Amino acid sequence: MAEAAALPGLEAELTCAVCLDLFREPVTAPCGHNFCRGCLAQFWAGDRRVLLGFTCPQCRAHFPDRPELHPNRVLCAVVEGFERGRLKPEPPDPAPDQAPVPDVPCDSCPPGGASASRTCLTCLASFCPEHLEPHRQSAAFASHRLSLPLADLAQRRCPRHGKLLEFYCRPHAACICAVCLLEHRACATQTAEEARDQREEELKALRTNVGYQIIQTQHSLELAQYQKQHIKESSVRQQSSLSYDYNEMKTMIEEEEKIAAKLIEDEENKANLKVDDVLDQITSQLGQLKEYKDQLDTVLAHTEGMVFWKNVSELPVISLESHTPPQQIELDSRKVELIGKAVSALKQNLMRQLKFSLEQRVCLLEQKGSAPGRKEPPAASDSETPQTSNPPEGKQSKKSSAPGRKEPPAASDSETPQTSNPPEGKQSKKKKLKPKPPPNQSQSPTAEQREIPKKPARRGDGLFDVFPASDVSLLPTLMPLLTFEGPRESNPFVRNASPPRNRQDFLQYNCKVSFNQRTAHKKLVLSERYTSLSVTDQPQSYPELPERFFNCPQVLGLQWFTNGRRYWEVTNNGSSFWAVGIACSGMDRSGSRSRLGRNGLSWCVESFGLKLSAWHGDREVIVSAPQPRVMGVYVDFETGSVSFYSVSDAMRLLFSFKAQFKCQVFPAFWVGSSGTKLTLGQSC
Repeated sequence: MAEAAALPGLEAELTCAVCLDLFREPVTAPCGHNFCRGCLAQFWAGDRRVLLGFTCPQCRAHFPDRPELHPNRVLCAVVEGFERGRLKPEPPDPAPDQAPVPDVPCDSCPPGGASASRTCLTCLASFCPEHLEPHRQSAAFASHRLSLPLADLAQRRCPRHGKLLEFYCRPHAACICAVCLLEHRACATQTAEEARDQREEELKALRTNVGYQIIQTQHSLELAQYQKQHIKESSVRQQSSLSYDYNEMKTMIEEEEKIAAKLIEDEENKANLKVDDVLDQITSQLGQLKEYKDQLDTVLAHTEGMVFWKNVSELPVISLESHTPPQQIELDSRKVELIGKAVSALKQNLMRQLKFSLEQRVCLLEQKGSAPGRKEPPAASDSETPQTSNPPEGKQSKKSSAPGRKEPPAASDSETPQTSNPPEGKQSKKKKLKPKPPPNQSQSPTAEQREIPKKPARRGDGLFDVFPASDVSLLPTLMPLLTFEGPRESNPFVRNASPPRNRQDFLQYNCKVSFNQRTAHKKLVLSERYTSLSVTDQPQSYPELPERFFNCPQVLGLQWFTNGRRYWEVTNNGSSFWAVGIACSGMDRSGSRSRLGRNGLSWCVESFGLKLSAWHGDREVIVSAPQPRVMGVYVDFETGSVSFYSVSDAMRLLFSFKAQFKCQVFPAFWVGSSGTKLTLGQSC
């Protein structure tokens, strides 16, 4: 104890930075730091050389090859001397101001007598100060070992021989006495104190490993919770997308119903105009006949004298031929019939599709997508037309070039279906012809693919891409009414959405972000449920993981994103050494290219002193703007951009990058000074 007192503070210098205990077989790394041989060997174990190389656990100095380690004999001697000096001698009688010793009755006193002050490990009895005098004065008891009173003395006695259990048998995992030691001659035995010390060391190492496992399990739990939340959000987005598509189909059918009703109404108006003309003619003729009859009545009323002949001569001459009934006027039956056929074709196609359950159609799509060697045919463009289209439901006449006949809608926006592209002089004739293949003629798959151009199955395509062309014979005619053209955004909540302008617009894309401790540099401290980040000079006891940053004090977010529009905010405490950005999953974790913006897989805005700059691909662009207290990060996967804003009601744009994200994108953060603190979440 005197040696330990003569070396104040030496214990901290003799502590290994890995196991945080006194050195055991200390060795010295090339950088000058000392570690236990076993700790350093475990630190460099496994495939660490392939992943990270060999580095010093304390200063992160990099060694190209594994250093050859030799024992530090001087340090070994110092540690041994310190341990000897730290051993406690036989404890003296407790002072009045010390903690009370256990209340153990004296074995020499009658029941209810004085309490024992010492326990003799040789006599296996406890004595009060009065009965302890022979042990202190007589030379016969000089070899007896005394200790503080032991309440469990009976448990320390061998049940077979009544001797003290002062040895430990490792194979049998049991404490034994000196007599039992003869029976365990072939076993590996050691003193109980040595066995206890060794077991304590093993339990300390086990406790350290359990602590690492707890940290990893906590992060696995958080990752699983995030995945559950991500699954729920994805499900909500997909349900909203399905609802949008179904509503769009309903809207299209309602619009077509209005168009069909309008066409029938136009035909009704045309027929009514013809009927009105006939009614006018008949009404005029009827009026003339009534007027002529009145004139005849007047003449016949005055038949005397010359007045009669005068009135007869004044009668007008009109035609009294029998009246021909008007021709029957009806709606244009041909056009109405074509409208009915078009609507019937749409109904039959829907019925053909809906007679299969959604699960069956999904399974068929999955089988088509997983067929080996299957190649989807190229989709038809707006300028090209499908070839050799099928007639509707087998009720088409052989030739459709009769006068007054109108062709049904074609599958293309610009031309009608053709067998080939004829010259201009012959094109008008071939537009009127729709060759019908013989009933027994089999078409090759290539012809079917040309007949109905298909697209890869994805959301937003036509419903009838699910089944072969033979099941949808009317599809070329009705395809413009049944397919959804144009690109669709992967996030249903931003369909046809304009870019955000103010903070409220950005907050509709706000997502929860937290720090991932598995990637944090050992000098970073995460707090407040992994939403607060700061840096310290004392390395943290984080486990060694391949995804952890080793050179730069950086950390990635626990969440990742692959589509849609995402936004989150980061608040700093007014310090000037930080960086906020994003990084792809393959970003380096060590070396000079592992810093944010110094590689092609990360983008950031960095504050370094009074300078604010944007970094990507190891290129710097100075940003002329005041230092922001709250930074907003907005990632738009549809447009391929990431933008950084100084958060306020006006949302001032600091810098924007254009990029194509082809992997998982993580929020990324760098902290450069001990006074810097970053906090995730909305600041107001």
